[in-house]
Amino acid sequence: MKKVLNGLLTGVLCVGMTFGALACKDTDEEVSIYMPDGAPALSMAMLMSEDTADDGVTYHVVKGTAVKESVTGETPKADVCVLPLNLASKLLGSGNTYQMLGTVTHGNLYLLSTDTSTVYESTSSLSSLIGKKVGVIEIASIPGLTLKTVLNDADVAWQVMSVENAYDEQKVNLVPISDPATGISPAGGCDLYLAAEPLVNAKTTNTSLALVGDVQKLYGGEDGFPQAVIVAKNSLIESREKWVNDFIGDLSSSIENLSTAEPSDVAAAVAAHLPEGTTPTFTAANLTADVISRCSIRFESAALCKADVNAFIQKLTLVDSTAVSVLADKFFYNV
Repeated sequence: MKKVLNGLLTGVLCVGMTFGALACKDTDEEVSIYMPDGAPALSMAMLMSEDTADDGVTYHVVKGTAVKESVTGETPKADVCVLPLNLASKLLGSGNTYQMLGTVTHGNLYLLSTDTSTVYESTSSLSSLIGKKVGVIEIASIPGLTLKTVLNDADVAWQVMSVENAYDEQKVNLVPISDPATGISPAGGCDLYLAAEPLVNAKTTNTSLALVGDVQKLYGGEDGFPQAVIVAKNSLIESREKWVNDFIGDLSSSIENLSTAEPSDVAAAVAAHLPEGTTPTFTAANLTADVISRCSIRFESAALCKADVNAFIQKLTLVDSTAVSVLADKFFYNV
C-alpha cells in the first residue's frame, strides 16, 4: 500500500486532515483482503479508496454468505479477512491458520417500533418486552444471538415462536424474520423489530417505525459488542510481520477518519470492489453520516479486546453452544 501524503482525499477526507502512512509494498507478493459487504466493508472503505494497481494489495468485497469460502479449504484465498466473530470462532478459532488482529465493528443493531411510549435505554427497561412479539432478523446468527444474550443478562425470559412454541404472555416472544425488507413493517404483526443498518435508516425514514432501542448500549454501554473481527494468515504474519503491524496502524487511522469522510465516496469505494453486477448494501442514497455512526466502526487490537471477545463468546455459548467455539489463546495476535 502506498504512503498517503497529508492524507488528502478529494471529496473523501476533509481538507488538511492528516492520514497515517499506508503500509508500503515490501515484496512482489500480492496480499488479498476479503470482507463481507455491509458494515464490515465500511471499516476498510478508506483504505480501499486509496487502492491502486501497484500497491501490492487486492481488496475483495463479497456477499456475506460467501466470506466463509475465502478462509476455508486447503489453500484459503484470503491473506487478511474481515468476518463475523461467531463465524471466525467456528472456522478459525484454533489459531492454526489465522490469527485475529482485532475487532473492527461493534454492532449495528437497533429496536424499532411504532410505539414510542417506551424507549429501551437500559437493561432495567427490558422487562417491558415481556408479552410482546419482537421480529428478529438472522435469529440464529449474531443479531438474534446478541438480543438473546442481552435478555439473558437482564434476566428476562424469552422464547422463539414457532409451530411448537405458541405465544406466551410471560415471555418475550421472538419471531424470526426471513425477509427484513418486507417483514419489518408497521403492518408486520410484531410489536417491535430488531433490525440492522442500513435497514434501520430506511424503515425509520420511510415508515412509521421509530428507533426505540440501541442494542449495543443494552449489551455493553458505549463499547457495544465485538461483532466483526479482522484476521490474518499465520504465514503472512511470519513472513511479513512488519507489513502486518503497519497495516494495523493504517487500518486504525483510516477508521478514525471515516467519520469525516463524504458518505457517497465511502459507498463508492466499497462498491468499486464488489463483483460486477452485485448490488451493494450501502449506496449514496442510503449511506449517511448518522448511518456510519450507528455501525459502530472502531478498531481495537486483539491484545486489548481479548477479554471482551472471550466474554462475548461465553455468553453466546449459553444461548446456543453450537453457534460459536471457544477461542485458543494463540488465535489472538499480540503485537
